[in-house]
Amino acid sequence: MKIIKVFIIILLSIILTNCKKAVEIGTIVASVDVHNLTIEQLKLSYGEEEWDAMEIEEQREIINQWIDLTALYSQAIKNEMFKEDLALKFMAENAKKKVYANALIAHELENMQFSNDELYNYYRLREAEFTEQIREFRVQRIMLNSEEEMQNVKRMLDNRDIAFTPAAQRYSQENIGRNGGFMANFVTRTSPDSLLWQELDKVAQYIEVTMPLGNGWVIARWQEFRTTTANRSFYAVRSEIEQLMKEERKFDLYEQVLRDARSSSKVIILH
Repeated sequence: MKIIKVFIIILLSIILTNCKKAVEIGTIVASVDVHNLTIEQLKLSYGEEEWDAMEIEEQREIINQWIDLTALYSQAIKNEMFKEDLALKFMAENAKKKVYANALIAHELENMQFSNDELYNYYRLREAEFTEQIREFRVQRIMLNSEEEMQNVKRMLDNRDIAFTPAAQRYSQENIGRNGGFMANFVTRTSPDSLLWQELDKVAQYIEVTMPLGNGWVIARWQEFRTTTANRSFYAVRSEIEQLMKEERKFDLYEQVLRDARSSSKVIILH
């Protein structure tokens, strides 16, 4: 009996979460006795994009799970043995209340707002925690005066008419060209060549990128990289910080919502 009661409570929780409003308006995809399941309910429960992205078989499995649970629920409430079971009714009511209480807390938590100053202060206090591994590149490049010159040299490289190092020695307009175009320092995200870093970080080893740089154009590729740890910017982690702050204040929020609920309710304790 205990196992049956627990199972029915789980069933009630699922039904109350997804079908409490008993929405009859919409496209019905399945029904069990008086209980209907609509496509609108499914999309609201799983998220429209996530539902639409599912394979047909996965959607069918979810629908069949709903049918199985609802059929068991429907059979259970018809059973005379359960109709007079006060303990079961009490547990079912508590399960229903828990669903709504959790929904209220989740709603309040989702709508909790923080000022930009609050978020930034949190970031400054824990800045060392917001880090990431980034690459820094040893770069070989050819600097040209114009886009036309760059395209001519790039065409020769693509056609294998010339290799990169002799092309840098012959055509590059900067001094390092004489040594094959190897830059003296690693190109980093925060270096003066950060725009070049952004392009190189998108491609694999020896893949050439072209872009305007300074007063000319550059053809560049990276030969090797090293990994370093860098702080992530506040704007990159702003939404993450917001979620962390919500999580940290969840208990305080629960206490506040509970106080408000008790103060606005008529509570009588007889024993």
